[in-house]
Formats: sequence, C-alpha cells, structure tokens
Amino acid sequence: MIIAAFATESALHEAAVELRRDRACRVETYGAAPPSGMGTSSILPLVMLGGGMVGGVGGFGMQVYATTLAYPQDIGGRPDFSWPSYIPASFELAVMGAILAGIIGYFIAVRLPRLYDPVDEAGSMQDVMTGGHVAVVRGADNGQVRDTLARHGALRIEEIGP
Repeated sequence: MIIAAFATESALHEAAVELRRDRACRVETYGAAPPSGMGTSSILPLVMLGGGMVGGVGGFGMQVYATTLAYPQDIGGRPDFSWPSYIPASFELAVMGAILAGIIGYFIAVRLPRLYDPVDEAGSMQDVMTGGHVAVVRGADNGQVRDTLARHGALRIEEIGP
C-alpha cells in the first residue's frame, strides 16, 4: 500500500484518475473538504428508503395475516380486513426499518467496526485535517504507482505494509 501527499487538490485528482485506469489499483482519496464539483454519491438514502418500504409493507402484511387468516375476530361488527387500523403500526415499522437500514448501511459504507487501519498511522494522514490532500493506493505494482505519483508532483510518498 502506498500513501502519497499532494499540495493541491487538482494534482491529487489527476493522479487518482490516471491510477484508476488500472483495474488492479484501488485508489482512495482523503481531504479536509469534499472535492469541488463532486455531488453526493451516497447510496445510503436509497438503502433507507428500501428499509422503510420493507418495514411498512411487512408490518401491514403481518397485520393482514393476523386479522384475516390466523386469528379473525368479530370486534364490533367490523370486517376482518379493517385496513385503517393497520396504519399506525405500519408507519412505526416503516420508520424503524428505515432507521435500522440506515445504521447498518452506514456501518457497511464506512467499513465499521474496523478497529485498526495502517493508513491512519501514516505521516501524510496527519496533514489531511489541516488542508492536505492524500491518495492511498492498494493492490497494484508499487514501482509503477510510485512513478505515477511522482510524475503528478506528490510531496511525500510512503509505502506501508507488506
């Protein structure tokens, strides 16, 4: 794994684009602010929507099954399928499904619980919170990656791990 620090965001971006052309490279970029011109590309809102839909439909279906098939009861002359009474519980289950999907999706997206990552120990990562720009390259030929990073003006190149 190679970690490189750059002085400017544009140099980091150009190096990352060139390195990502090689399918063997996995490139992560770090900076104090999101790159300019990039929109949010998180899939988390869709995961939460899906979790909410599954929770709501599942809760509604569970109530339909319970009141019409498993335990039908005559309560005040109402029909067995009295759907307005299912709405509060279905809504609550939809909210709970969305929250659970959001929490689980967030943990998966940020790779938690990851207790240790050697990237955090690199000297270049200390500059990230003060405005530095860092690229982490994994799974590629280290010599070729070093050449590419040096060609794009990397300030510091560190090799970490086996």
